[in-house]
Amino acid sequence: MGRKTKRRGASDGFPTDTEEQAPVEAQRSDAAPATDTLADMTPQQVGATGELIAASYLEERGYDILEHGYRCAEGEADLIAYDFESNEIVLVEVKSRRARARDDLRPEEAVDARKRERYRRIASCYLMDRFPVMAIRFDVVSIVFRSGMEASIKHFYSVFDWEAD
Repeated sequence: MGRKTKRRGASDGFPTDTEEQAPVEAQRSDAAPATDTLADMTPQQVGATGELIAASYLEERGYDILEHGYRCAEGEADLIAYDFESNEIVLVEVKSRRARARDDLRPEEAVDARKRERYRRIASCYLMDRFPVMAIRFDVVSIVFRSGMEASIKHFYSVFDWEAD
């Protein structure tokens, strides 16, 4: 598994990201959909598999996954994690896509202003449900499933703040 780390400028809306290539098979657990190929997966199965891979990716980097699919009246956060390094609760939006020939996919771009505002409201619910929470951060993990059983993973840190856009 090769690792590529790069910095992106603040002008593209995402301050920092890390990209890795990972075999999908190595990341599956019992909760993953039982299909032979990515082409057989429904969009929901692609999303569920992406969330499992993102959780595994974060755990390998020292995060503690506190909740999968946290729900409240405002919506759902894909993952809630604890980053021991920064001492923050992290709400993680996972965006997963299947690559097609010649696609330059950027699933993270689907986190638009409306979705960021919804995540702020979800964070408010989480803070009320789990008081006290000292610090909170919003991350995006982008997963693009490539040919065969490989996935490209990008982790974007602190992609937006509490204040409205």
